[in-house]
Amino acid sequence: MPSDPCDLPQDTTDLLTGAVTSPPPVTDPDKSVDCFFVYGTATHSLTPNAERVASPEIRAATSLQGARFNRICRMYAPVYRQASFPGTLLVNLGYTEPFSVAYRDVLDAWNAFLSHQDTGRGVILIGHSQGAFLLRKLIREQIDPRPQVRSRLAGAFVMGGNVTTERGSTVGGDFTRIPICTQRYQYRCVTAYSNNIVPPPLSLFGNSTLDIASLRAGLPMGPRYAVACTDPAVISGNDDPVGITVPSAPYPTGILAAFVAYTAAPGAWPTSSTTWTTGRGRGVGRCAEVNGYRQYHITMTRPQALNEIPLFDTHVIDVNFGLDRLVDIASRQAKSWLADTH
Repeated sequence: MPSDPCDLPQDTTDLLTGAVTSPPPVTDPDKSVDCFFVYGTATHSLTPNAERVASPEIRAATSLQGARFNRICRMYAPVYRQASFPGTLLVNLGYTEPFSVAYRDVLDAWNAFLSHQDTGRGVILIGHSQGAFLLRKLIREQIDPRPQVRSRLAGAFVMGGNVTTERGSTVGGDFTRIPICTQRYQYRCVTAYSNNIVPPPLSLFGNSTLDIASLRAGLPMGPRYAVACTDPAVISGNDDPVGITVPSAPYPTGILAAFVAYTAAPGAWPTSSTTWTTGRGRGVGRCAEVNGYRQYHITMTRPQALNEIPLFDTHVIDVNFGLDRLVDIASRQAKSWLADTH
C-alpha cells in the first residue's frame, strides 16, 4: 500500500550516546518468515467499533509497535473494526459485541492470510493491548489445536494482554500445546508481559483473578491461573540496560497521543531527525509479583521521565521498552524455525 506504516526505514538516533545508525533495508525475498501484527486500541471513534479504515491514529499505532520488525519478516497488519475506547468500556460492562466484531475481522484476516500466503513460510504473531487479547483468542482457537497451522509458528509476542497459564506451568491457561517462552533462544513459544515502573496497588494487568477483560472475551481467568511474565533478557541472552525506541514522527490527535504525552510528561517523547529515536533513559527489568500483580518491573539505571497511567501502569511502553531486544528475539526464532523445518 502507498506510505505503508509497516515499511519505515530503520535509521535511528540514540539520544544518550548521540550515535546514528542507518542499516540498509532488507528486501522481502531475504525475509524467511512473515509477521501477522494486530495493533492495540488507538481509535478515537465515539461509536462502539471503529470503521475499517487505516486512519492516521491506526497507522501511527501500527508504526509504533509493528514497523521495527520489518527487517526480519514480511509484515501483514490487517485493518479491523477494533473496539473503540468507549466500546471497551461497554465490553467490560457486559456488552461484548464490540469485541466480537473486532475478533471476526481479525479471524477473517488470518484465514485470508493462510489461504493466500506460501504455506512453507513461518509466521510470528505480534500484538499489544486489544490486539493481544484478540491474538490470545486466535492462537487458542485457531493455532494451538491445529498441528499443521501450529507447525508454522516461529514465535509470538502477545504484550499487555494478560496471557494466562496454569499456576506453576508454562501451558494450561490460554494454550495447551504452545508454551510461554522461558529459555534462551527458545522458539515456537509466546513472549508475554505487562510492565511497570512502580508496582501497582490496582491495575488492569497482571492479576488473573481480577481480569474482567478476559472474562468478557471468553478467555481463561480466575485464581487457578497465573498471568504470564517472560523475561526478554533471559530469552535473548542480553541483560544490558535498554532504552525506549519509538518513531520520531509526532502522533496524530487521539487516545494514543494523549497516553504518550501523559507518560512522557513533563518531558517530551523522544524525537530526532531520523525515522526512529531511542530515548536517553536506560533500564533493566525482572518479573515480579507484588500485591497480587505479576508484571515486568522496570528499574531505570539512567533516568527518563515516565509516568504511570492509573490502572494502565506503563502500558504504552510494553513493546517499545527494549524494542530492539524483542526484534532480536524474533530474528533468532525465525532462524531457528527455518533451520528446524528446512
